[in-house]
Amino acid sequence: MARNYLGRIPESSEGWRQVGQCFDEDIEWMVFCKSQDHTPEWKTFKVVANGRALTKANYWLAMNVANGKVGFARDYALMREHRPSLHTKIERIFKRLADEYKYQI
Repeated sequence: MARNYLGRIPESSEGWRQVGQCFDEDIEWMVFCKSQDHTPEWKTFKVVANGRALTKANYWLAMNVANGKVGFARDYALMREHRPSLHTKIERIFKRLADEYKYQI
């Protein structure tokens, strides 16, 4: 039987800010972003289930918002394999963020 996991929302006091949300399989998923110290273009993202989710409730990713390249792709590949509709929604959020970044510079 599949196990339920609890999403862990990151602390804003640690530099995290919510940049998106979507629903998939009756679960609210929240997308949080934190700048990386070494370069402003690379951001760390955490996709978190607001509550419990089967098999995985927290996904860690990195993205270069200047060119849209996703790093730390292990969780991204797991999401694509096990939650393809969530993956599609997160890709749309990432595209929007990359487009917004282009207009800021």
